[in-house]
Amino acid sequence: MLGGMSPHCGKRIDALSRRECAFALYRLPGTEEDIFCMAEDGGTLPAPQGKGFLLCTFSGKLLCIPDERAEVPTPGYWKISPDRYPITPATTRAEYARLFRLYKGFIGTEVRKIVLARTADLPLPKGVSPYAIYQAAARNNPGAFTALHHSPEWGTWLFSTPEQLLTGQNGTWHTMALAGTKQNDGTPWDTKNIREQALVADFIRRTVTPIAESVQESAPESLITGNIRHLCTRFCIRMPQEQLLPLLKQLPPTPAVCGAPVEQTRKLILDWPDIDRCCYAGYMGPWQENAVHLYVSLRGMSFFPGVGRLYAGGGLMPDSEEEQEWQETEAKMQAMKQALHCAGYL
Repeated sequence: MLGGMSPHCGKRIDALSRRECAFALYRLPGTEEDIFCMAEDGGTLPAPQGKGFLLCTFSGKLLCIPDERAEVPTPGYWKISPDRYPITPATTRAEYARLFRLYKGFIGTEVRKIVLARTADLPLPKGVSPYAIYQAAARNNPGAFTALHHSPEWGTWLFSTPEQLLTGQNGTWHTMALAGTKQNDGTPWDTKNIREQALVADFIRRTVTPIAESVQESAPESLITGNIRHLCTRFCIRMPQEQLLPLLKQLPPTPAVCGAPVEQTRKLILDWPDIDRCCYAGYMGPWQENAVHLYVSLRGMSFFPGVGRLYAGGGLMPDSEEEQEWQETEAKMQAMKQALHCAGYL
């Protein structure tokens, strides 16, 4: 546990993010403590074993960074990563319009919602500090789960996400249905956003109830994250520890980042991809035998040579309007843009 990390440690983390070494650096919501973890050999595992940091992509690929080392090591031991992460063109406004028409055309009798995502690229100088951007994001979003993680498999990613997937310990677990997006301007929620969030709450309710001993559910509330707000329903679940992994096979991705029904819309997204989602809209977080802190991988960016790639998406419903959905993604990208600005890169 690193607390106020020294600039020397920050430079080591930046160097590690360019090496064949997997690590995670994260800060839990409402705390000021940075936590670092990695395996002694810098490797990953295909499934959780004991204590570690889980990463799961939108498509369901899972890896675990074992939590064996809490101190940031000297990076020279690990080789420099080859430039193995090809970058496709970012989403243009015209391409977004085409995808909007395609995805909205999927909505009908069976498909009630589908999430369309896009990317935007910002130039970054040689020697950019992912650690400095992580620190800015954590300061700017104290109520979010902020994590910088790197793996040889998927590269370097930074997220500062408000969306809890599953947290808790000793048989008491918490999750949330977070959907619907509006500017934080005090105007009332419209029917489209209320229906969109209700789809997510209904999915979580139907998923957790059969395997839980008890489920408590809050009334929907507004959750403010920076310049925007979402509708949020909170769930408190009593459930044995041994049900965690079975639940994680059923819960993500929820309709908040995929659509409804989930399996059908995820197949559509993978068959007709909007972007290479990779870690975006998957989940991440620390895992141990009797406690987890897992969050949906949103409000994030990935690092490529000379480029920072931002990610955002929005749920399309029958009455969705293209320009409004585009502006929603613009608003969601502001969290990372603000972090880049505070770190001196915008």
